[in-house]
Amino acid sequence: PEALEAVRFAWENGRFVAAICAAPTILAMLGITDGKRATCYPGCEGQMGSADMVCAPAVTDGKLITGTSAGCAVPFGLALIAALKGQAAAQAVAEQIVIR
Repeated sequence: PEALEAVRFAWENGRFVAAICAAPTILAMLGITDGKRATCYPGCEGQMGSADMVCAPAVTDGKLITGTSAGCAVPFGLALIAALKGQAAAQAVAEQIVIR
């Protein structure tokens, strides 16, 4: 419950909230994904409330960042970097880790 309240507090106070794999379903349970573009682990879409589901490794919609699975950790991480430090920083990291 404390973790859920921390996530809710962060969202309600304009902070970034991110989740990967099946964890976006928890954000849906809190209403955070309602009306937002999001992704999650395949098969969990039915638990995503009224999210606008997108089939992509990582999806950013405003301050919400979601990722599909552990196999999509690199695109998810790059989305986090882009959100926090800008697209140029994400591109620099992508080049350093040889993402083509």
